[in-house]
Amino acid sequence: MFRYSNERFKIRISSFIFILSPLITTMEESIFPEKPASKLYTENAIRVATFLGGPLAAGYLIADNYKQLGEAKKVQTTWIITIFVTVAIFVLAWFLPEKTPPYLLPIAYSVATYYLAQNLQGAKIKAHIAAGGEIWSVWRAALAGLVGLVIIIAIVFAAFFLMDQSFV
Repeated sequence: MFRYSNERFKIRISSFIFILSPLITTMEESIFPEKPASKLYTENAIRVATFLGGPLAAGYLIADNYKQLGEAKKVQTTWIITIFVTVAIFVLAWFLPEKTPPYLLPIAYSVATYYLAQNLQGAKIKAHIAAGGEIWSVWRAALAGLVGLVIIIAIVFAAFFLMDQSFV
């Protein structure tokens, strides 16, 4: 019958492992993907920025998340929707009764944006975090919200200044 010596068997096994080593390495890399290099904003950070800076801040953060996720087409769509919603909120605010509490509209669009971000990007953000990806701090989102607020105030003052000049 066949009798293999231990030495022959060891040589054949080591040759087999040597030949398959690139395949084994490739399998290890695909099983354990690298940590994502980009940072994302969480839904809560988007909500805070939206409350402070309105839909412009929300649009910036959501568009930045799409950019980091590699979804360039959605970045453009996000900005178009952001501009439309910003104009719509200005029109709505203009026609609201004077007795309406001033905090009602920001709370409403902040909550709506939170659920929108959760539905559009929530699963991707959770997958990013689970893969070891990092997130931006809420403070950075708050700063983006304050920048959005400054931009909105500048637009409002410019609009009132231009309207005042045209009526004189």
